[in-house]
Amino acid sequence: MPLVSRNLLANGRGRWLAVGVSLIVSAGMVYAQGAEHRAPAGHPPAVPSAQAVKPAAPPSTAAPAEAELLAASAPVDPGVFDLALPKGVAPEGGLQVKTIWAARAVSMMFPQITTIGGYRQDPLKWHPNGLAIDVMIPNYHSQEGIALGNQIAGFALANAKRWGVLHVIWRQGLYPGIGAPSWTADYGNETANHFDHVHIATDGGGYPTGHEKYYIGSMRP
Repeated sequence: MPLVSRNLLANGRGRWLAVGVSLIVSAGMVYAQGAEHRAPAGHPPAVPSAQAVKPAAPPSTAAPAEAELLAASAPVDPGVFDLALPKGVAPEGGLQVKTIWAARAVSMMFPQITTIGGYRQDPLKWHPNGLAIDVMIPNYHSQEGIALGNQIAGFALANAKRWGVLHVIWRQGLYPGIGAPSWTADYGNETANHFDHVHIATDGGGYPTGHEKYYIGSMRP
């Protein structure tokens, strides 16, 4: 299938955003339901809630992640999912294909995002090996910024199986693609503690050949 034009993508953005809202709302419902029934100590609040506020310290109780249910809650609309993803704001050099896929989807679904970091030298393996992106959140101290970060983190978790997401880090919360979240250590500043960006790590899928076509619901070599 040929790549659609940028104009077609722009005209279809309302439909894409509607899908994204549906996904995020359904994800939030899953987390809210989990909170009513389970409250193990020491876990961070569920990501998709738009009511989250900056924690001074980890709360004593909160809902565990429901990543598998989040993935299952993603809507399927072939007419929308067959639209090709254009290159987004993330520099793609050095990134592996599943990381590129996630970066392009975030760029399409969240036009408020103007900066996404990717490949860089780092002591950990994620960025040097093209396995991670950092989605920079505008006005990250504001309620709107926090809600936007929550939505992006929830979007990545809801697509964890599809995009090979291994973990998401946001506001000191470490959310595995599958499994319960935990708190990261305090590394001394807001960037290191992921208060100003959402870190999304994937299992990579190999480096691109240049022939890949990316869609929100599939990737074709």
